[in-house]
Amino acid sequence: MKIKPPLLLVVAAVVYLAYLAWMLVADFTPVVAGRFAISVLLFFFVFRGSRVAGNILAILCALSALVLLVAAVATFSTATLGAVLFTIIAGLLAAFAAYLFFSPAVRAFQGKLLQATKP
Repeated sequence: MKIKPPLLLVVAAVVYLAYLAWMLVADFTPVVAGRFAISVLLFFFVFRGSRVAGNILAILCALSALVLLVAAVATFSTATLGAVLFTIIAGLLAAFAAYLFFSPAVRAFQGKLLQATKP
């Protein structure tokens, strides 16, 4: 029996990885390349049911949201549009982190996979 991850988790993963891929194409930096590689690795394990990988990914997304909020505050007086975009992306990252931490669907998915692997 194949257990599938929640649809919202799959959609969020595709959107987030597409965003990072776009950042790589638009303005390549080693930091973004490293974030992309770590995110792909963590999503691989999250889709295999790893609760630890999900928590690590949620913490990294929450920290990224905080960094973007600081950047939004720092750029608000000079680039209002950039500050708004930073705030929107930070909100989406924070919502995804909360979803990974608190979603009953994600916890049930991880629990089902854990039960399926027990002898």
